[in-house]
Amino acid sequence: MHLKSTLLTSLGLFALLLAIPAFSTLSAQEAEQPTTSKEVRGRLPAHWNDIVTEDQKKEIYKIQHGYQAQIKKLEIEIAKLESAMEDDVKSVLTDVQLTRLKELIAEEELRRKKNEAAKAAAEKALSGS
Repeated sequence: MHLKSTLLTSLGLFALLLAIPAFSTLSAQEAEQPTTSKEVRGRLPAHWNDIVTEDQKKEIYKIQHGYQAQIKKLEIEIAKLESAMEDDVKSVLTDVQLTRLKELIAEEELRRKKNEAAKAAAEKALSGS
């Protein structure tokens, strides 16, 4: 049983390694889309809305906007590094281990899809649809 939980934990970590670059890439693609509004918008930290003026908000939003391009570049670089790390980590495994890892990932994906379908069916039944 301990081997199974260790294997599932390892599988979860591996799936996370696969997911992070994908999310980072999606965020970077969204950032590349031009803003259609002339007014720069941002997000104030918690509780700031109660203490800053409208002019201060606009200035804060401009500052945030100014850093966004740099942040997106770094997110892309992080995604590249994570991908390289994943390749290096995989290089440690034997062909048999890589094959088994792919099987485990496919099994987990199938379980996830079944759980999502069961949840959707339960929600549908509860809503009376």
